[in-house]
Amino acid sequence: MSKNEIIWVTVSTSSSREANKIGTAVLKKRLCACYSLIPRMKSVYYWPPKLGKIETSKGPLLILESFPKSYNKIVKIVKEMHADTVPFIGQWEMENVAPDFYAWMKGELT
Repeated sequence: MSKNEIIWVTVSTSSSREANKIGTAVLKKRLCACYSLIPRMKSVYYWPPKLGKIETSKGPLLILESFPKSYNKIVKIVKEMHADTVPFIGQWEMENVAPDFYAWMKGELT
C-alpha cells in the first residue's frame, strides 16, 4: 500500500453544528468513511483581508477520512455549505495505515 492512499481532509468550522452538517453530507455521499470533530481553544486571524482587524473563533476542526480521488468533490461540498467566505480546507497524507483499517475504508467507499 502506498503512503498516499488515505488522506485526512481538514476543515476549520465556526461551530459543532456546522461541522456535523458538513461531515454528515460528505459521509452520506460516501466521499469519506468517517469524520471527527477536534475542539479548538482559539483561532486568531485577520478578517476582512488587509484591513488589519484581528478576529477570533473557537469552532472545531472537522477531519474527514477519505481517498485522494474524492478531495475535489469534498472541497466543492464544503464551499457550498460553509458559512465562511474563505474556509480553510486542506489535506494530510496518512502513512502506514493499518491494512485492516484500509480494507474497511476501501469496502465502504468503493
